[in-house]
Amino acid sequence: MDFSPEKILYYSVDLDELSKIRGVVREFLGEDCSDIVKGRIVFCLDEAMTNVIEHGFTEPDSSKIELRMKKNKGSWKFSILDQGVPFDPTKEKSETWKELYDSGADGGFGLRSIKKIMVVRYQRLKNPPRNKLTLIHTR
Repeated sequence: MDFSPEKILYYSVDLDELSKIRGVVREFLGEDCSDIVKGRIVFCLDEAMTNVIEHGFTEPDSSKIELRMKKNKGSWKFSILDQGVPFDPTKEKSETWKELYDSGADGGFGLRSIKKIMVVRYQRLKNPPRNKLTLIHTR
């Protein structure tokens, strides 16, 4: 297996960046996992980045979103760092899909799915002040 150094990329706070991000994540994973696992990981990163772009910034922002990707012996680790509105998804109660559906909610499905597929960690960094969302998937 390929254990390469951490890959660090920067993206604009723009939904048009999502297709690039999906491609980069697929390329990063390469042949190290099945298409099903690759699809799940790409889905999670897409959902997380979408949430940062749509909910983390109240107006157009010129800052960049940092995506870090690392292959470890037993996992793939993805960290998203941004200067948007602080939000800790680990403190949010994840309703069941049925509860979300029955309530007519227009959100929450992505976060619920991410938590089912990946280990989710959040950290509020102080200097400079940023959010760090880490998603880990075992190999």
